[in-house]
Amino acid sequence: MAVLNRVSLRIILSVGLAIVFTIGLSFATLEIPQLLAAALRGVIPDPGYDPSAIEKFIRDHHVRAIGYACLGTICGLIVAGFLTRKRSLASAGAVLMFLPTFGYFASSMFFLAGLGILRVPWMPIWDASFDLLKLGDVAYLPYMAVVYPLSLVCGSPTSGSDVREIIGVFVVMVGLFIFLLGTITWLYGKYQKKGVIDFWIYKYSRHPQYLGFIIWSYGVMILAALTPVVKGGVNPGASLPWLLSSLVIIGIALNEEIMMVKKYGQVYLEYQKRTPFMLPVGRFISSAISTPARILFHTNLPQSRMQIAVILVIYFVFLVLVSLPFVLLQWPPLPGWSAWPL
Repeated sequence: MAVLNRVSLRIILSVGLAIVFTIGLSFATLEIPQLLAAALRGVIPDPGYDPSAIEKFIRDHHVRAIGYACLGTICGLIVAGFLTRKRSLASAGAVLMFLPTFGYFASSMFFLAGLGILRVPWMPIWDASFDLLKLGDVAYLPYMAVVYPLSLVCGSPTSGSDVREIIGVFVVMVGLFIFLLGTITWLYGKYQKKGVIDFWIYKYSRHPQYLGFIIWSYGVMILAALTPVVKGGVNPGASLPWLLSSLVIIGIALNEEIMMVKKYGQVYLEYQKRTPFMLPVGRFISSAISTPARILFHTNLPQSRMQIAVILVIYFVFLVLVSLPFVLLQWPPLPGWSAWPL
């Protein structure tokens, strides 16, 4: 009985800590960008919407060269992480790929003013076309499926009743809660000297921390898309960076699967059979997701880094193609997601 009480107490404390930290980190996610934006407004000037002044600022401060170097470094970290099997490098690259999204929270006519300087790594994309950042807009479909019916019931943004930001904040909190609960479970499992951690949240997802990051970043992407821009500005959203970042995280998780099977053998294979890879979505959806791997490699999960790269490229191309209608039809129309649904 005493042992049972201690275990119950540990579970309660773990969940309680996860809730407290989730609320704290959610607050930090929403408030820190605003504080940084206010602090940096006077440091990084806003040349307004004068194209010649903007180009002069970019040229005088070597912004274009810095942006290309930053994006090259991020891609280098991701590639080096996969080649050396150091997930910390690849994870850092995935986070840095998405980090410029926070630049949207500094509303300004000049896209690099204040906190917008975080968006420097996206300069190579912007040089080609602003629309390239929308090539992951299919990712908004789950958000649309939730927001649209709620807008019919609660009212549209123009009516003064707006549930969209609430949904974004809720998604952020859910992602952080899953991440922290996964971290607490993993630490407790290591304390218990367990090789394959298969209890608590790990009974429902083999990679809850990665799942938590993807969900958290999805909420941030929604909030960034909702950020209004001043007259003359543009907010192309951050769906493509979110898509790339998420695919990198999934690739890291798939690589870990290979290493875990090599290390724990049949024990981990049994764990794979009874626990979803990342998101509990049911057999039918899970089977559909693994179709490319089954067709190409006759297995549900890729068995090498080369196979992982092929699968990720296939999904990236597919998701970009199904996002093309959003770009070609310019939908939603200006001002874009920040006003949808009207």
